[in-house]
Amino acid sequence: MKTSPYKISFLTLIMIVLIASNSKAQDIHFSQFKETPMLINPGQTALVKDVRIILNYKDQWRSFVSPYKTFAFSGEIKATKKKNKDNYVGLGLQLFSDKAGDSQMGTMLAALNVSGVIKVSDYSKLGIGIMAGAGQHTVSYTSLQWESQYVSNAYNAASPSGETQTSSSYIYPDAGAGIAWSYGKEQMYISANNGVHATVGLSAFHFGLPNYTFYKQSNEKLNTKFVAHGSVEFGVKNSNLLLAPQFLYTRQGRQQEIIVGNVFKYILQEESKYTFIKKASAISIGVDLRLGDAMITSVMYEYSYYALGISYDLNVSKLKAASYFRGGLELAIHFTTPSPFSNTSKARFN
Repeated sequence: MKTSPYKISFLTLIMIVLIASNSKAQDIHFSQFKETPMLINPGQTALVKDVRIILNYKDQWRSFVSPYKTFAFSGEIKATKKKNKDNYVGLGLQLFSDKAGDSQMGTMLAALNVSGVIKVSDYSKLGIGIMAGAGQHTVSYTSLQWESQYVSNAYNAASPSGETQTSSSYIYPDAGAGIAWSYGKEQMYISANNGVHATVGLSAFHFGLPNYTFYKQSNEKLNTKFVAHGSVEFGVKNSNLLLAPQFLYTRQGRQQEIIVGNVFKYILQEESKYTFIKKASAISIGVDLRLGDAMITSVMYEYSYYALGISYDLNVSKLKAASYFRGGLELAIHFTTPSPFSNTSKARFN
Protein backbone atom coordinates (compact mmCIF):
# COMPACT_ATOMS: atom_id res chain seq x y z
CA MET A 1 0.00 0.00 0.00
CA LYS A 2 1.39 3.37 -1.00
CA THR A 3 1.68 6.10 1.57
CA SER A 4 -0.20 9.25 0.60
CA PRO A 5 2.09 12.17 -0.28
CA TYR A 6 -0.18 14.35 1.84
CA LYS A 7 0.49 12.09 4.84
CA ILE A 8 4.24 12.32 4.20
CA SER A 9 4.03 16.10 3.97
CA PHE A 10 1.94 16.23 7.16
CA LEU A 11 4.42 14.09 9.09
CA THR A 12 7.31 16.22 7.85
CA LEU A 13 5.46 19.35 8.94
CA ILE A 14 4.86 17.90 12.41
CA MET A 15 8.57 17.13 12.80
CA ILE A 16 9.55 20.63 11.70
CA VAL A 17 7.12 22.14 14.21
CA LEU A 18 8.52 19.93 16.98
CA ILE A 19 12.08 20.97 16.12
CA ALA A 20 11.10 24.61 16.17
CA SER A 21 9.21 24.35 19.45
CA ASN A 22 12.08 22.52 21.14
CA SER A 23 14.81 24.84 19.88
CA LYS A 24 16.01 26.92 22.78
CA ALA A 25 17.54 29.73 20.71
CA GLN A 26 16.91 31.32 17.35
CA ASP A 27 20.60 31.82 16.58
CA ILE A 28 23.06 29.08 15.72
CA HIS A 29 24.65 27.63 18.80
CA PHE A 30 27.17 24.96 19.71
CA SER A 31 27.01 22.47 22.56
CA GLN A 32 30.77 22.93 23.15
CA PHE A 33 30.14 26.59 23.96
CA LYS A 34 33.55 27.09 25.57
CA GLU A 35 34.96 26.43 22.11
CA THR A 36 33.05 29.44 20.72
CA PRO A 37 34.18 32.17 23.16
CA MET A 38 33.69 35.18 20.88
CA LEU A 39 30.36 33.87 19.57
CA ILE A 40 28.86 33.97 23.07
CA ASN A 41 30.66 37.10 24.31
CA PRO A 42 32.81 39.68 22.46
CA GLY A 43 34.31 40.59 25.85
CA GLN A 44 36.22 37.28 25.76
CA THR A 45 38.23 38.36 22.71
CA ALA A 46 41.91 37.75 23.64
CA LEU A 47 40.96 37.84 27.31
CA VAL A 48 42.90 34.74 28.39
CA LYS A 49 45.07 33.87 25.36
CA ASP A 50 47.61 35.75 23.24
CA VAL A 51 46.50 33.81 20.15
CA ARG A 52 43.57 31.44 19.72
CA ILE A 53 42.26 29.82 16.52
CA ILE A 54 39.20 27.54 16.55
CA LEU A 55 37.37 25.50 13.92
CA ASN A 56 33.87 24.14 14.69
CA TYR A 57 31.52 21.79 12.88
CA LYS A 58 28.01 20.68 13.86
CA ASP A 59 25.77 18.06 12.22
CA GLN A 60 22.26 17.86 13.68
CA TRP A 61 18.96 15.97 13.12
CA ARG A 62 20.45 13.56 10.57
CA SER A 63 18.31 10.79 12.07
CA PHE A 64 15.02 11.82 10.42
CA VAL A 65 15.31 15.02 8.34
CA SER A 66 17.86 16.63 6.05
CA PRO A 67 20.74 17.42 8.44
CA TYR A 68 21.45 20.89 9.74
CA LYS A 69 25.14 21.63 9.11
CA THR A 70 27.08 24.45 10.73
CA PHE A 71 30.69 25.49 10.18
CA ALA A 72 32.47 28.19 12.17
CA PHE A 73 35.93 29.76 12.31
CA SER A 74 37.25 32.20 14.86
CA GLY A 75 40.65 33.75 15.38
CA GLU A 76 41.76 36.21 18.04
CA ILE A 77 45.01 37.92 18.95
CA LYS A 78 46.32 40.08 21.75
CA ALA A 79 47.53 43.37 20.23
CA THR A 80 49.68 45.35 22.66
CA LYS A 81 52.98 47.11 23.09
CA LYS A 82 55.65 45.64 25.35
CA LYS A 83 55.55 48.71 27.60
CA ASN A 84 51.89 48.11 28.46
CA LYS A 85 51.30 44.40 28.98
CA ASP A 86 48.64 44.83 31.68
CA ASN A 87 46.12 46.77 29.57
CA TYR A 88 45.73 45.98 25.90
CA VAL A 89 43.43 45.63 22.89
CA GLY A 90 42.17 42.30 21.59
CA LEU A 91 41.26 41.75 17.93
CA GLY A 92 39.14 38.92 16.55
CA LEU A 93 37.53 37.60 13.37
CA GLN A 94 34.48 35.33 13.16
CA LEU A 95 33.08 33.48 10.17
CA PHE A 96 30.24 30.97 10.16
CA SER A 97 27.92 29.23 7.74
CA ASP A 98 24.75 27.30 8.56
CA LYS A 99 22.53 25.19 6.24
CA ALA A 100 19.23 23.73 7.41
CA GLY A 101 16.75 21.27 5.93
CA ASP A 102 15.52 20.54 2.41
CA SER A 103 15.19 24.24 1.64
CA GLN A 104 18.90 24.71 2.45
CA MET A 105 17.92 27.74 4.49
CA GLY A 106 21.29 29.25 5.25
CA THR A 107 22.97 31.89 7.35
CA MET A 108 26.42 33.27 6.69
CA LEU A 109 28.11 35.88 8.85
CA ALA A 110 31.45 37.68 8.90
CA ALA A 111 32.20 39.80 11.95
CA LEU A 112 35.07 41.67 13.56
CA ASN A 113 35.57 41.78 17.33
CA VAL A 114 37.43 44.44 19.29
CA SER A 115 37.99 44.28 23.04
CA GLY A 116 39.68 46.37 25.66
CA VAL A 117 41.28 44.35 28.47
CA ILE A 118 42.18 45.88 31.82
CA LYS A 119 44.13 44.23 34.63
CA VAL A 120 42.12 44.80 37.82
CA SER A 121 44.28 42.81 40.25
CA ASP A 122 47.30 40.51 40.33
CA TYR A 123 45.09 37.57 39.33
CA SER A 124 42.12 39.03 37.44
CA LYS A 125 41.30 40.89 34.24
CA LEU A 126 38.21 42.55 32.79
CA GLY A 127 37.39 42.50 29.08
CA ILE A 128 34.84 44.76 27.37
CA GLY A 129 34.21 43.97 23.71
CA ILE A 130 32.06 44.78 20.72
CA MET A 131 31.20 42.83 17.58
CA ALA A 132 30.15 44.29 14.22
CA GLY A 133 29.54 42.45 10.99
CA ALA A 134 27.28 41.60 8.10
CA GLY A 135 25.31 38.46 7.36
CA GLN A 136 23.28 36.89 4.60
CA HIS A 137 20.21 34.67 4.80
CA THR A 138 19.49 32.41 1.83
CA VAL A 139 16.90 29.82 0.87
CA SER A 140 16.42 27.46 -2.08
CA TYR A 141 12.87 26.77 -3.27
CA THR A 142 13.83 24.09 -5.82
CA SER A 143 13.60 21.16 -3.38
CA LEU A 144 10.32 22.22 -1.79
CA GLN A 145 7.05 20.54 -2.70
CA TRP A 146 3.60 22.04 -2.18
CA GLU A 147 0.18 20.45 -1.89
CA SER A 148 -1.07 22.21 -5.04
CA GLN A 149 1.69 20.45 -7.04
CA TYR A 150 0.19 17.02 -6.33
CA VAL A 151 -2.32 16.09 -9.01
CA SER A 152 -4.11 12.72 -8.71
CA ASN A 153 -1.66 11.69 -5.97
CA ALA A 154 1.29 12.35 -8.30
CA TYR A 155 3.81 15.15 -7.87
CA ASN A 156 4.27 17.50 -10.81
CA ALA A 157 7.10 20.02 -10.40
CA ALA A 158 5.74 22.05 -13.31
CA SER A 159 2.47 22.75 -11.48
CA PRO A 160 2.29 26.17 -9.81
CA SER A 161 2.92 26.15 -6.08
CA GLY A 162 0.35 28.82 -5.37
CA GLU A 163 2.79 30.42 -2.94
CA THR A 164 3.63 34.12 -2.89
CA GLN A 165 7.03 34.68 -4.48
CA THR A 166 9.64 35.98 -2.06
CA SER A 167 13.31 36.88 -2.22
CA SER A 168 15.76 33.98 -2.01
CA SER A 169 18.38 35.97 -0.08
CA TYR A 170 18.95 39.18 1.84
CA ILE A 171 21.90 40.86 3.56
CA TYR A 172 21.69 42.36 7.03
CA PRO A 173 23.96 44.20 9.50
CA ASP A 174 24.59 42.77 12.96
CA ALA A 175 26.21 43.84 16.21
CA GLY A 176 26.91 42.64 19.74
CA ALA A 177 28.64 43.69 22.95
CA GLY A 178 29.75 42.01 26.15
CA ILE A 179 31.77 42.14 29.33
CA ALA A 180 33.77 39.27 30.84
CA TRP A 181 35.88 38.83 33.98
CA SER A 182 38.68 36.28 34.20
CA TYR A 183 40.59 35.04 37.24
CA GLY A 184 43.68 32.86 37.18
CA LYS A 185 45.93 31.69 39.99
CA GLU A 186 48.48 28.97 39.32
CA GLN A 187 49.50 26.11 41.55
CA MET A 188 52.50 26.59 43.84
CA TYR A 189 54.25 23.77 41.95
CA ILE A 190 53.15 21.30 39.27
CA SER A 191 52.37 18.28 41.40
CA ALA A 192 50.38 20.37 43.91
CA ASN A 193 47.64 20.90 41.31
CA ASN A 194 45.93 23.59 43.38
CA GLY A 195 45.46 26.30 40.75
CA VAL A 196 42.12 28.00 40.02
CA HIS A 197 40.86 29.58 36.79
CA ALA A 198 37.44 31.15 36.31
CA THR A 199 35.57 33.20 33.72
CA VAL A 200 32.11 34.79 33.93
CA GLY A 201 30.42 37.16 31.52
CA LEU A 202 27.32 38.91 30.18
CA SER A 203 26.60 39.84 26.58
CA ALA A 204 23.87 40.96 24.18
CA PHE A 205 23.44 40.62 20.42
CA HIS A 206 21.33 42.03 17.55
CA PHE A 207 19.62 44.83 19.54
CA GLY A 208 16.60 44.41 17.24
CA LEU A 209 18.82 45.57 14.40
CA PRO A 210 18.59 43.07 11.51
CA ASN A 211 15.44 42.27 9.55
CA TYR A 212 14.58 38.60 9.83
CA THR A 213 12.29 37.86 6.91
CA PHE A 214 12.42 37.05 3.21
CA TYR A 215 9.34 39.20 2.63
CA LYS A 216 10.52 42.66 1.66
CA GLN A 217 7.29 44.28 2.75
CA SER A 218 7.67 42.88 6.27
CA ASN A 219 9.54 44.69 9.03
CA GLU A 220 10.07 41.70 11.33
CA LYS A 221 13.21 42.05 13.47
CA LEU A 222 15.47 39.46 15.02
CA ASN A 223 15.00 39.54 18.79
CA THR A 224 17.82 40.79 20.97
CA LYS A 225 19.71 37.87 22.50
CA PHE A 226 21.05 38.01 26.05
CA VAL A 227 23.75 35.63 27.27
CA ALA A 228 25.17 34.82 30.72
CA HIS A 229 27.97 32.28 31.08
CA GLY A 230 30.54 31.05 33.56
CA SER A 231 33.10 28.32 34.16
CA VAL A 232 35.60 27.40 36.86
CA GLU A 233 38.56 25.02 36.61
CA PHE A 234 40.31 23.86 39.74
CA GLY A 235 42.64 21.03 40.54
CA VAL A 236 42.06 18.22 42.99
CA LYS A 237 45.12 18.70 45.22
CA ASN A 238 48.04 16.30 44.82
CA SER A 239 46.42 14.50 41.88
CA ASN A 240 46.28 14.71 38.08
CA LEU A 241 42.55 15.47 38.09
CA LEU A 242 40.90 18.83 37.44
CA LEU A 243 37.19 19.65 37.70
CA ALA A 244 35.51 22.29 35.54
CA PRO A 245 31.83 23.05 36.23
CA GLN A 246 30.23 25.37 33.67
CA PHE A 247 26.93 26.96 32.65
CA LEU A 248 25.37 28.92 29.79
CA TYR A 249 22.08 30.84 29.82
CA THR A 250 20.64 32.36 26.64
CA ARG A 251 17.41 34.33 26.29
CA GLN A 252 16.03 35.50 22.95
CA GLY A 253 12.42 36.64 22.87
CA ARG A 254 10.36 33.83 24.37
CA GLN A 255 13.07 31.25 23.67
CA GLN A 256 15.69 30.29 26.20
CA GLU A 257 18.53 27.81 26.51
CA ILE A 258 20.12 26.63 29.76
CA ILE A 259 23.18 24.37 29.81
CA VAL A 260 24.74 23.16 33.05
CA GLY A 261 27.38 20.50 33.55
CA ASN A 262 30.90 19.54 34.46
CA VAL A 263 34.11 18.52 32.71
CA PHE A 264 36.57 16.06 34.26
CA LYS A 265 40.13 16.63 33.02
CA TYR A 266 43.00 14.23 33.64
CA ILE A 267 46.61 15.24 33.00
CA LEU A 268 48.18 12.36 31.09
CA GLN A 269 51.67 13.79 30.87
CA GLU A 270 53.43 16.91 32.13
CA GLU A 271 55.77 18.97 30.01
CA SER A 272 59.50 18.54 30.60
CA LYS A 273 60.62 21.47 32.72
CA TYR A 274 63.90 22.42 31.03
CA THR A 275 64.22 20.77 27.62
CA PHE A 276 60.51 21.05 26.60
CA ILE A 277 61.05 17.94 24.45
CA LYS A 278 58.29 16.07 26.27
CA LYS A 279 54.96 17.81 25.60
CA ALA A 280 52.11 17.91 28.06
CA SER A 281 48.79 16.22 27.28
CA ALA A 282 45.40 15.72 28.89
CA ILE A 283 42.05 14.07 28.25
CA SER A 284 38.70 15.51 29.32
CA ILE A 285 35.26 13.93 29.62
CA GLY A 286 32.24 16.19 29.96
CA VAL A 287 28.59 15.65 30.79
CA ASP A 288 26.21 18.60 30.36
CA LEU A 289 22.46 18.96 30.28
CA ARG A 290 20.59 21.34 28.00
CA LEU A 291 17.48 21.57 30.16
CA GLY A 292 14.39 20.14 28.53
CA ASP A 293 16.25 19.23 25.36
CA ALA A 294 19.40 17.11 25.41
CA MET A 295 22.18 15.47 27.38
CA ILE A 296 25.57 16.46 25.96
CA THR A 297 28.47 14.04 26.21
CA SER A 298 31.93 15.21 25.18
CA VAL A 299 35.55 14.10 24.98
CA MET A 300 38.57 16.34 24.36
CA TYR A 301 42.21 15.46 23.87
CA GLU A 302 44.79 18.23 24.43
CA TYR A 303 48.41 18.08 23.35
CA SER A 304 50.62 21.08 23.96
CA TYR A 305 49.09 24.01 22.05
CA TYR A 306 46.44 21.90 20.26
CA ALA A 307 43.13 20.25 21.15
CA LEU A 308 40.45 18.12 19.49
CA GLY A 309 36.98 17.97 21.00
CA ILE A 310 34.06 15.70 20.04
CA SER A 311 30.57 15.89 21.50
CA TYR A 312 27.18 14.32 20.86
CA ASP A 313 23.71 15.50 21.88
CA LEU A 314 21.39 12.76 23.13
CA ASN A 315 17.93 14.16 22.50
CA VAL A 316 15.62 13.77 25.52
CA SER A 317 12.91 16.27 24.53
CA LYS A 318 9.43 15.53 23.18
CA LEU A 319 11.13 15.00 19.83
CA LYS A 320 12.81 11.79 21.05
CA ALA A 321 9.93 9.66 19.68
CA ALA A 322 10.96 10.71 16.17
CA SER A 323 14.69 11.16 16.73
CA TYR A 324 15.22 7.94 18.75
CA PHE A 325 17.32 10.04 21.16
CA ARG A 326 19.73 11.01 18.36
CA GLY A 327 20.62 14.69 18.21
CA GLY A 328 23.81 16.11 16.79
CA LEU A 329 27.53 15.52 16.42
CA GLU A 330 30.03 18.31 17.02
CA LEU A 331 33.74 18.67 16.35
CA ALA A 332 36.05 21.41 17.61
CA ILE A 333 39.75 21.90 16.87
CA HIS A 334 41.78 24.68 18.44
CA PHE A 335 45.27 26.13 18.70
CA THR A 336 46.14 28.41 21.61
CA THR A 337 49.19 30.18 22.90
CA PRO A 338 50.40 30.21 25.61
CA SER A 339 49.90 26.51 26.15
CA PRO A 340 47.19 25.69 28.73
CA PHE A 341 49.79 23.51 30.47
CA SER A 342 52.21 26.37 31.19
CA ASN A 343 52.98 26.40 34.89
CA THR A 344 53.34 30.09 35.60
CA SER A 345 50.75 32.83 36.04
CA LYS A 346 52.79 35.00 33.70
CA ALA A 347 52.60 32.44 30.89
CA ARG A 348 49.00 31.29 31.33
CA PHE A 349 47.20 34.38 32.51
CA ASN A 350 48.97 37.61 31.54
